[in-house]
Amino acid sequence: MRGAVIEWHDLNFLVPDRSTGQQKRILTNMHGLAQPGRLLVIMGPSGAGKSTLLDVLACNSSSRGAVCEGRVAVDGRPRNVRTFRESSCYVQQKDVLMSSATDLVSCGDTLIGDETIGLKGISGGQKRRASVGVELVKVCTIHQPNSDITECFDDFLLLFGGRTVYGGLWSGAVDFFAQNGFSCPAFKNPTDFFLSVITRKEGAAETLAEVYGKARPALLAAQRAAATALEATEPGGGGGGGGGGGGGGGGGGGGGQEEDPQQQQQQQQQLAHVVVVAGGEVEAAAEEEGGGSVMSGGGGGGGGGGGGGGGGGGGGGGGGGGGGVGEVPHAAAAAAPLWFQVYVLSTRYWRTWIRNPVMMTSELVQYAFTAVFIGLMYCRFDNVLGRGDYNRAACIWFSFAILCFTPSYTAVTNWASERLLLKRELGQRLYGMTAYYLSRNSVLLPFQMAQCALFLSVMYFFAGFQSSASGFFTFFAVLSMFQIVSEGIGACCAVATRTPTSSVILLTFVLLVPVYFRWVPKTSYLTYAFSALVEREFSHINFYDESTGMVIPGMEAFPSTLRTGLSYSQNIGVLAAQVGGMEVIKLTTFHLAHRFNLL
Repeated sequence: MRGAVIEWHDLNFLVPDRSTGQQKRILTNMHGLAQPGRLLVIMGPSGAGKSTLLDVLACNSSSRGAVCEGRVAVDGRPRNVRTFRESSCYVQQKDVLMSSATDLVSCGDTLIGDETIGLKGISGGQKRRASVGVELVKVCTIHQPNSDITECFDDFLLLFGGRTVYGGLWSGAVDFFAQNGFSCPAFKNPTDFFLSVITRKEGAAETLAEVYGKARPALLAAQRAAATALEATEPGGGGGGGGGGGGGGGGGGGGGQEEDPQQQQQQQQQLAHVVVVAGGEVEAAAEEEGGGSVMSGGGGGGGGGGGGGGGGGGGGGGGGGGGGVGEVPHAAAAAAPLWFQVYVLSTRYWRTWIRNPVMMTSELVQYAFTAVFIGLMYCRFDNVLGRGDYNRAACIWFSFAILCFTPSYTAVTNWASERLLLKRELGQRLYGMTAYYLSRNSVLLPFQMAQCALFLSVMYFFAGFQSSASGFFTFFAVLSMFQIVSEGIGACCAVATRTPTSSVILLTFVLLVPVYFRWVPKTSYLTYAFSALVEREFSHINFYDESTGMVIPGMEAFPSTLRTGLSYSQNIGVLAAQVGGMEVIKLTTFHLAHRFNLL
């Protein structure tokens, strides 16, 4: 199965300048052609527009207020943006991989690793190859190619300042420069020479861009002829795969019956003229009489792209192919069912916890240490009024403090490492936000309950709470629900901000509510959880008053300030309802962050 022919004409990309409020032009009248079976290399110095071009071609531009104008076609037909996203892959410049994942070949079971958390893994070059392998693309980014690599080039696109300096066959690039007064010295790598000419010789880039504009039809025709000659030597025929550059890409497929040159020319003349207001879900439409179509909408995904400096890069996008002459060559990609997405993501999430010794150890040590600390501080309660009642209430309060801050701050820390990968995979339509939420919860909940059980097993019996199964499991149920709500608050604060520091600051204001907000305790999950556990403990013990020598029922020592006006079971019911409400809020926050490009 071959990929698709991707071509673009008069492509312009503008973004708003925050300082002046005016539109800043990033790409100017770009033209190009990526054909199946041929490696297209896009090169240019930093700021040439390589990353932006690939983002636009891969439908990955998420800049708010940006405007893209031009004509893009796949197999000679107007590109449907939504369908193209589903049938193509895009390897971006930055490697964003699961730190706990492992390679299948060469490195064996070596972890990917993450230096920010002290988890050693594979090298940078191996990470790059893993990124390409994840997308299974045929074209990859190349920086500073040597002569051995340049022998693999078929087509070549050279950019400078958002303009095309040369676009055509790689074999004709040296002659193009020589004919315009820039002869490549013998034994010098042409790619290095081209970059030195356009960056160091004043006016060279403008001159070459002007000459290219006049020679462009002939250069594109030569590219098409080379691809046609290649197809003639291969069995089959049909539509084909994509190329691209600078940051990566991959291709779709599909074969179909061939079209005669007259039909192809008519289709190319009917390419969609598109004005895209970036930052939204967009759909391309064929150009109507009297003007093109204008589109705008909600959140897009992705980012990244090709490299800067002195290097060049290959890569591009691929689309769907095939069908008859009059058929739309794209078919909507069959999305995996929700249950399968959850299964795969849950397995991956589970492996992340199991394979990450830093995360596992730090979590277990935190809960074990704090449990021992609280247990020693209140070791073996007595039943003396004024001491036993106070110590029990204080011990329960400190337990809630631990289960309030630890899960929430852990959620903030974990989100910082998950955010980029989630953003990229959602942008590539690999799965949905609901699948991510369900898989995340399916793994986190068992771990949270295990952590709570470890904490409670040490603290409960160390401190000397009532020795009964019903009392222990009541504490376990309430503390587990409290922990789930705390984790949800931390996750929402993390999603609402872009950095861990901002998340921690916001989280502090949420968890440490000033005393003058008198209405807050009526809605606080801490109020109902605290009241439920204190009542559960006090209702099953008696206190001894040393001053009078009398035995007082525990509920008479229950502070009135802790009473909510609800019964013991009603307090637990309200807490359970707050757990459900927190999960709804968390899922909604995730979806809104994705919808408005806040990830």
